[in-house]
Amino acid sequence: MSAIPPDTHDPLYRKALSSALRLLGRRDHSVAELRQKLIRRDVTEDVIQAVLAECLRLNYLDDARTARALIELFKRKGCGVYRIRYELAQRGLSGERFRDLLEKSVTPSEERELARRTLQQKLRTLGREPEHRKRMLRLQRFLRGRGFSDAVIADVLKDLG
Repeated sequence: MSAIPPDTHDPLYRKALSSALRLLGRRDHSVAELRQKLIRRDVTEDVIQAVLAECLRLNYLDDARTARALIELFKRKGCGVYRIRYELAQRGLSGERFRDLLEKSVTPSEERELARRTLQQKLRTLGREPEHRKRMLRLQRFLRGRGFSDAVIADVLKDLG
């Protein structure tokens, strides 16, 4: 990001900065997300650069902080590593840096425990599927949709019996 000195009196810059701050006031955004939202508001590239630089300078934008918050959010929602990685990538948070952060944040044993808890919650709402095989297939599809690997799913379903 180049340090473009913004004309703080430029109404286009002020309007774009105001929009960015309003968006960041609601929740953390990645640099890529905020850039896309400003593009959708027809903000010019030089103004976007200036706004992003100012938000970074003020520490209102921090991709690592945003990634950590998203990882925790999707863990609370009962999602596995594949789903979390997908959600991060959708927000422009991909690459080795974020892959390492995800690996540190969700260990294999923690992912299995997360899958177990998610499965227990699903069992409460699943009802009594009379046929064991159909029930196991439904649970398997559910966990796969939540982003758990086949190995984790197999371990959790094996424990379930």
